[in-house]
Amino acid sequence: AYLIGLSRKLQNPLSGIVISQAGAGKSGLTELVELLTPGEDVVLFSRLSSQALYYMPKDYLKRKLLILEERVGAEAAEYSIRVLQSRQFLSQAVVVKDPNTGQMSTRRFEVEGPIAYLETTTSHRINHENATRCFELTLDESEMQTQRIHQRQRQSRTLEGLMLDFNTDKIQKKHHNAQRLLEQVKIVIPFVDLLSFPSRWLRTRRDHERFLCLIEAVTFLHQKQRVQKTLASGLVYIEATLEDYQLAFELAQGVLAATFHELSRGARELLDVAVELQESCKEPGLYSFTRREIRQSLDWPDRRVQDAVQELVDMEYLGVLAGSQGKAFRYRILETPEHGSGLLRNLTTPAQLAQLLQTSASFAA
Repeated sequence: AYLIGLSRKLQNPLSGIVISQAGAGKSGLTELVELLTPGEDVVLFSRLSSQALYYMPKDYLKRKLLILEERVGAEAAEYSIRVLQSRQFLSQAVVVKDPNTGQMSTRRFEVEGPIAYLETTTSHRINHENATRCFELTLDESEMQTQRIHQRQRQSRTLEGLMLDFNTDKIQKKHHNAQRLLEQVKIVIPFVDLLSFPSRWLRTRRDHERFLCLIEAVTFLHQKQRVQKTLASGLVYIEATLEDYQLAFELAQGVLAATFHELSRGARELLDVAVELQESCKEPGLYSFTRREIRQSLDWPDRRVQDAVQELVDMEYLGVLAGSQGKAFRYRILETPEHGSGLLRNLTTPAQLAQLLQTSASFAA
């Protein structure tokens, strides 16, 4: 999320959708990114009307981080946001009336990008048009994470917690000043020809570009630790390193696995638990379950279980074994999910890249 915010300074900024249940901390995450970004580079909205972006000052959004607090507040503006993400500018022609002459004429409104973009939502079913433009960032909703949050909340009431809060402004200013020091510079990925990327799905035409932009964002953040190189033409650039790739790979691995899977995270988690329960029973071939049984195993609210089960039935991972109005429905597993390692088998790992670089260097020598 931090790199998405920072990418506003790049030619092809990144976008992200933060997904979690209500109360899990998605707003807290985007608020933290907002606080660590210089105020002049952040635009925050709770709601956007369908035409709101078109009538903004021409440079108002250029190289800014645009944050939408809730997806439901931006549904009317979805189209204009997608165009701004892809084309990096908005253009609209409208008919206006001259107040002096009363004559009608056409006036053109333009808004320039590019923008980095963050939004939050509680829905695990993301519009495909939006998903292909954004990294889907899911929060840790485990009990262990909840315990860590409780511990931090208690700590904030101690003297140590007061000291941490006292230093908050200093931390924010440090990030603001560090980001202001970052200069516009071209980035070269010298090992890009050695990389492979999943190509099974049509959407990877966009995902591949976003992954390369993520590598650039990591390099851009570390530009003061990279040697600037200058061509005879005067072009100044820095090069991505293996360490940059490793960080981008680690950050993107889980996100890409979730992105490529046809099931939402909630549906995958429910199916994983159902598979574990099936494998632990005496007669796996006869195993079936009700929503109540799986809800007790997951400790989820009923609405979330219903949504995940319905998605799995629609996608034919689960079959309805029995049930009718007034009687509990029983479900059986039709197909087990494909896990991330399989989905990302064509993505070059840092270890593979290191080996390829070593082989290339030996060959050149």
